[in-house]
Amino acid sequence: MTTSRSVSAGRRSEESAAQANTASPSRFRVWLDLARAGNFPSVASNVLAALVLSSPLVSRSLDPALLVLAIIAGCLVYAGGATFNDVFDAHFDARHRPERAIPRGLVKRATAARVAAIEMALGLGLLVAAQASLPWALALGATILLYDWVHKRWIGSVVLMALCRVLLAATITTLPEHSLRQPAFLWWVGALFVYIVTLSLIARWEYKPGAPAAKIGRSVGRLLAFIPLIDAVALMCVGAWIPAIACAAAIPLGRFAQRLVAST
Repeated sequence: MTTSRSVSAGRRSEESAAQANTASPSRFRVWLDLARAGNFPSVASNVLAALVLSSPLVSRSLDPALLVLAIIAGCLVYAGGATFNDVFDAHFDARHRPERAIPRGLVKRATAARVAAIEMALGLGLLVAAQASLPWALALGATILLYDWVHKRWIGSVVLMALCRVLLAATITTLPEHSLRQPAFLWWVGALFVYIVTLSLIARWEYKPGAPAAKIGRSVGRLLAFIPLIDAVALMCVGAWIPAIACAAAIPLGRFAQRLVAST
């Protein structure tokens, strides 16, 4: 889902080693970093856009309770996928990202796996409890796990990365009174898919020999924060101005969140 280890901000090995020796963060901060909570604003923006654009009546008011539930569910699924990412990448991180929580010994790999499973199960369970399609929810979870497993070994995983965001949106369209077949929704998820694939391809240069890792990292961070721009433009095109403004506001919120907790 966008973000991922494949779209991680660049840090050189020497910088990582230096950071590994710094004071340990709080336990709460550790779990937020594992969850890539710096990207939660963009997840919330995607959820809002999906709810509005999949509604046959874009102008109608959203159910606030459904919106809050869907955002919480989306963030939990994202957190689970991101945490599983560190679980799958533990050996790679021991060599290239020793500042990460598992290599530093701040969290045991088995513990991270259990928490990730709980987060993902809760998120998917909330969506299904709200009457989203179980097969679509399972497809979302399976795609996230497949991405986490293969992304370091297969360049085509950038497609899986984009599918994680798209499948979250598609699962939301199976909620009552929403539809996957709305033209505006289809155009939006198409644009979102292309954006995430492009972002992921750029980020894969991080560990290329001689690549300007720090510069790539900063660029990837900005691109992650600007995912809600796709949502805002799509919503403006259908005249949903208030949701569009809310999605646009997620951009500076995301940049602020990235300064507090990890997004890559």
